[in-house]
Amino acid sequence: MMPEGDPSKFTRVLYGCDAEEIAETVLMTPIRAWFETLKTRLGETREFNGFNQGFTGTLNGVETTVLDSRIGSPLALDCAYYLRFTSCRKIVFTGLIGALQPDIRVGDIIVPTAALRGEGASKYFVEEAYPAVADFQMLRALAETLDELTPGTDIDAHFGPIYTTDAFAAETVEFLEEWKGKNLLGIEMETSVVYTIANLYGIKAVALHVVSDNPVTKKSFFDPLTEEEKSRREECEELLMKSLERLVVRV
Repeated sequence: MMPEGDPSKFTRVLYGCDAEEIAETVLMTPIRAWFETLKTRLGETREFNGFNQGFTGTLNGVETTVLDSRIGSPLALDCAYYLRFTSCRKIVFTGLIGALQPDIRVGDIIVPTAALRGEGASKYFVEEAYPAVADFQMLRALAETLDELTPGTDIDAHFGPIYTTDAFAAETVEFLEEWKGKNLLGIEMETSVVYTIANLYGIKAVALHVVSDNPVTKKSFFDPLTEEEKSRREECEELLMKSLERLVVRV
């Protein structure tokens, strides 16, 4: 729905704040634990309590808003869409992703350079042929940040295209093998809508994801992690937080 008049009448419902309370840089995540961790990293914050909860504070000296985008493409799309009526000009989206290549391990990072629009939400805004791609300058800044932080760790960062789906329950063996064979790096549920909406409305966007599982190596979302995998994922999540702290300064 297009706002008429004061956009704050929409942002008060969606985010629980006036439009001007949203910072130029917005971090979006559906992972509640990361949302709470970021709250401690930003120090003193102004909290919002709309449909998408959030807060604005200072991260590494940069005014930053954090929003709980919630899980799934329709919810992430609405969360991203109404940012166009605020001061937001840069979105960094973070979440979990399942790997589609056998050399990508639980606890690695995947940075989607583009996302195949397998979800249905973004198709209400633009034809299916429209590309869902990351902003080049933000990709470069993120690559520089990860180049600084990953040496000396056991974490690999992988850059390339991914698949965004609406239903991980529909991921058959044949489906996974098809997209593995087309060299997609991973599969998740939100990135293509964030990239599509951002590009449509002049907002820069980039995403980075922690690998939570790898169904092509029989390590699905439902399989228990080994102690080593749990340790790698925890290390990766801490590296992600450090990456966000540096990235907001660079972009």
